[in-house]
Amino acid sequence: MPVFSSILFPVDFSDRSRAAAPFVLSLAQRYEASVIVLHAIQPPPPLYAGMNTVYPETIDFSGIQQDLEVQLRAFADAELPKLDVKCVVELGDPASIITQYADANQVGLIAMPTHGYGAFRRALLGSVTAKVLHDSKTPVWTSAHAPEPSHRAHPKPRHILVALDLKPESQHVLEFALELAADAEATVEMVHVAPEGEITPLNPENRMQQLLDEAAREKQVPVSETTEAEVQVMSNGNDIARLVREVSLRKRIDLVVTGRGVIQSAFGGFRTHAYGIIREAPCPVLSVL
Repeated sequence: MPVFSSILFPVDFSDRSRAAAPFVLSLAQRYEASVIVLHAIQPPPPLYAGMNTVYPETIDFSGIQQDLEVQLRAFADAELPKLDVKCVVELGDPASIITQYADANQVGLIAMPTHGYGAFRRALLGSVTAKVLHDSKTPVWTSAHAPEPSHRAHPKPRHILVALDLKPESQHVLEFALELAADAEATVEMVHVAPEGEITPLNPENRMQQLLDEAAREKQVPVSETTEAEVQVMSNGNDIARLVREVSLRKRIDLVVTGRGVIQSAFGGFRTHAYGIIREAPCPVLSVL
């Protein structure tokens, strides 16, 4: 952790996929990781919904799969040159295929651009991405902003922001970020967005410094004197993503690292602030459990 020996890169041949490719290329080269480029064929719902439906003989799924494998290889050759790339085409629900493939093959990182930019950013990340974020235990790299001309994040992050909630999992998140920073020779900033009136055993600044010391000692990673901690106080829980975005813009952050806790509701929804951070961040987000 977080040396990624393999990266799963779901591709739908869109501009978003091509815009994310330089980041995947940079990560793979830095960690000498293999890359699995995966495309999921979305079949008509009856095929994977358990309904007895007879498809016309003119639908040649095996032929479609072979054609897509050729397209995937061309994509990999053009966008991910000189990498060890495996091309995989599967038939089924895309989110389930991505999650299951990552679990079955012990993939180190899932890298996928997200939907939802412009006027739609606040409403939608994309159902496939949202489901992968909810279901997968694998670290997930996302970027809702990759296709935009204003997207300024460098493929090799120079400034990393760690968004912490100071819960027990925070040390794991910070350890992850410190290793990333050490590998990329990047600076690290820490931010905790505290609800107004929040009571903690130690004040947030002291707790963040304690986490930093513990994480650095655990991973034997030297901490630069430029590593800074910042505490933002909010009056509304919905402000977390907005405040993380503001800090990211002000500090010119290239990558946000945050935890991705999952809370199951009666509707199986993804109910964490990580969702909002991923949607609103002005740069890629790497979220971990």
